[in-house]
Amino acid sequence: MSAAGFSPETFVFLKALAGNNTRDWFEANRQDYQRFVKNPADAVRSCLEEALAELTGHEIASKQFRINRDLRFSKDKSPYNTHIRMAFWPKDAVFAGREAQPPGFFLSVEADHLRIGTGSMAFAKPLLAAYLNALETAGGDEALALISVLKADGFEAPEPELARVPKGFPRDHPHGDLARHKGLALWKTLEDTRIVQNEMTATSLLAIWKDTLPLWQWLIRLQEKA
Repeated sequence: MSAAGFSPETFVFLKALAGNNTRDWFEANRQDYQRFVKNPADAVRSCLEEALAELTGHEIASKQFRINRDLRFSKDKSPYNTHIRMAFWPKDAVFAGREAQPPGFFLSVEADHLRIGTGSMAFAKPLLAAYLNALETAGGDEALALISVLKADGFEAPEPELARVPKGFPRDHPHGDLARHKGLALWKTLEDTRIVQNEMTATSLLAIWKDTLPLWQWLIRLQEKA
């Protein structure tokens, strides 16, 4: 496995950007951005693609989200993100529009902590249908067991997006709370950023993602049936 990591200067830059989120400041410090954020992030992402391919047995594609914020529909007009975010998914997976992703793995490097996650934040319609069908049958017990194990290990699931179960799903079903989700991704917050500041970055993150592999595999099986 290749070796790459961030440096303490990466987090110094992100904290400074949070306090000076202007185009003038960013342009004056663009070389530091390239040296301490963009270049190491590219190297880490490449290493993580390799590591996740080994873990999952799938060739992995990835994306690093832009430093520039989309300001079109935001009241906050700060021009730059103050984090580094990446997503990883099987290279042969199909995206069903911007808002519907195949099951994948996620990393957010913040100024003072890390967030690591697995799942699909928004199901494509066929996967959502397969998910609801699974919940209504024996697959719901398996999903709940997988989620319970991860929650016991410090992972968190977001609140359901829907106030009530979707149309057609039994209202009194024991897995009704899970049916109110439009996607399913679990996240863990890591307060110690030093785990990504050395040559063992990919190994350390892979050890965390490995615990989520059964959930990812469950979602991949659903996608294959969708």
